[in-house]
Amino acid sequence: MTLSNREALRAMKRLGISLNEVPNVERVIIEAQDEVIEIDHPKVLEIGGKVGEAGFQVLGGEVTRKGREEGEAKEEQAEVQVPEDDVEFVASQAGVDKEKAKQALIKAHGDIAGALMELKK
Repeated sequence: MTLSNREALRAMKRLGISLNEVPNVERVIIEAQDEVIEIDHPKVLEIGGKVGEAGFQVLGGEVTRKGREEGEAKEEQAEVQVPEDDVEFVASQAGVDKEKAKQALIKAHGDIAGALMELKK
């Protein structure tokens, strides 16, 4: 026996399960241990029950898969703003050029001591 969409929605409602579309979703990002999955412009449905827990169904969209390290590098560069004074200080203390100093600071999330330790390895 198969149910029509309308019958399935009625049955879910009787069971206390709601189904609502999440409007204006631009991107869904799934961060797994070894990869990052990005889904652009998907249709997302929120499935809620009486227990207070919600589930989400992601449909369609353009899927991009990246290794975890690629995704982290992209995030770090976008989030960490490194002051020029810090870059110059790290470069002079570690004896490296400014670009290497900046990359070490980004990797260390702006932590000067962490960047210096990374460069001294």
